[in-house]
Amino acid sequence: MVKKSEDHKRAFILLEIGFVALLGWIVLTSDAGKTVQAGNMAARRVDTNAQKQRKSQDRSVPPEGIPEEASPRLLAQVGTPVACQGFDFANGDPQGFTVEAVSGTPLWHVTNNLCRANLAGHSTPFDFYYGQDGTCNYNTGARNAANLISPSINLTSTFPPYSIGFNYLLFVEGGGFDTTFVDISTDNGATWTRVLSKGNLINDNQWHNKAVDVTAVVGAAASVTLRFRFDSVDEIGNSTTGWHVDDVLVCGQPFNACIQDDSSGSVLQYNSVTGDYLFNDCHGVLVSGKASLIVKGSITTLQDYEPDRRVLAKIDRSVMKATASVQLFSPSRLFTITDRNTGDDTCVCP
Repeated sequence: MVKKSEDHKRAFILLEIGFVALLGWIVLTSDAGKTVQAGNMAARRVDTNAQKQRKSQDRSVPPEGIPEEASPRLLAQVGTPVACQGFDFANGDPQGFTVEAVSGTPLWHVTNNLCRANLAGHSTPFDFYYGQDGTCNYNTGARNAANLISPSINLTSTFPPYSIGFNYLLFVEGGGFDTTFVDISTDNGATWTRVLSKGNLINDNQWHNKAVDVTAVVGAAASVTLRFRFDSVDEIGNSTTGWHVDDVLVCGQPFNACIQDDSSGSVLQYNSVTGDYLFNDCHGVLVSGKASLIVKGSITTLQDYEPDRRVLAKIDRSVMKATASVQLFSPSRLFTITDRNTGDDTCVCP
């Protein structure tokens, strides 16, 4: 009986020792967990602070620039005839441009002489503005983004090279915030190709002109549509002017064919779709107009009879030969073209 009692007592002591050991292990494990957790939280705080510091360093608005004396409208190629279709939003007319909301308040709208639209460098006073007239910024308290989309622009009567241009004023955050893009579509907006971004523009709160060759993008398309995209990305740093866009031009060449005199080098350029022509005798005489076109088989005839002139040209594509006469009545002058090989014409005076 005494032996059984002593066995029970030993078992109870061992149980107590085990319980104390278990309790100590739990306490140690808990403290270690708290230490690890505290370390992780401290590391996260350091990382978050570093991210905030980097973000703060990245977020900046560039300084204002010096106004340009003038922002010239775009020409497709300097020194050559061009055919441009333009949009200047005169009298507040959006001229077919529409606004597509992307996020938050879509701020694109026609403004009248407000928020630096009164400055020289564009066809004042109207233009399209991404911003708020009351505050002259795009700070709505939230991210905001919208697209400004042009109507379809017909190119069937113009020819390459093609270019686009516009006057603009930009004043937004630098870096990857407040993104601005210009896109072109050749399939009525089904797909888009980016041709310009903020990195291609001057971000200094002054008016400038931008022109870019888009011949490779346009290709053989019969029409193009333009899109101006703005996105504030977030609600921070949106208290600068924003983006003004005006005097949008889409340009191509008005002529796709020419004949050139073998001796004098004088040139008659013409549009095989519209009949528009330009004669240059290479000594200061320029004659332009619109002729009637007659196409019979391989032969094309241009005729334009006016009170001050008579223009007649015949081009035979089967033998690559052409002749033309340009007769002026006041003063009386006669110019002729004999082109025995239309394939070697440069359309440029020698």
